[in-house]
Amino acid sequence: MSALVLQPLHASLETLEAHLPSGDHEGSERLMAEHLQAVAALSLSIERPTDEAIRALLAHQQRVMGRMVQLRDEAAAHINHGKRSLRAAHAYLKAESLA
Repeated sequence: MSALVLQPLHASLETLEAHLPSGDHEGSERLMAEHLQAVAALSLSIERPTDEAIRALLAHQQRVMGRMVQLRDEAAAHINHGKRSLRAAHAYLKAESLA
């Protein structure tokens, strides 16, 4: 079986990857769930993809997951920066009220 059978799965990963920067986490979650359902359905298929095609799909999934982790880490850094700024502002206001 050729990699063509896995093309819809690659397409769903590309759609998910393109959707990630939008910040629509519910939409991204839905796209990931749809992709995982399609992967599960593949296991019920009579024809099996080649090992090479499966490895290519796995590598693609890992790239998308890596991007998701990167976006998560960027969001966490942004949140932490906001918390530090808020603490600094509170400290400034407190020091100003003591002066």
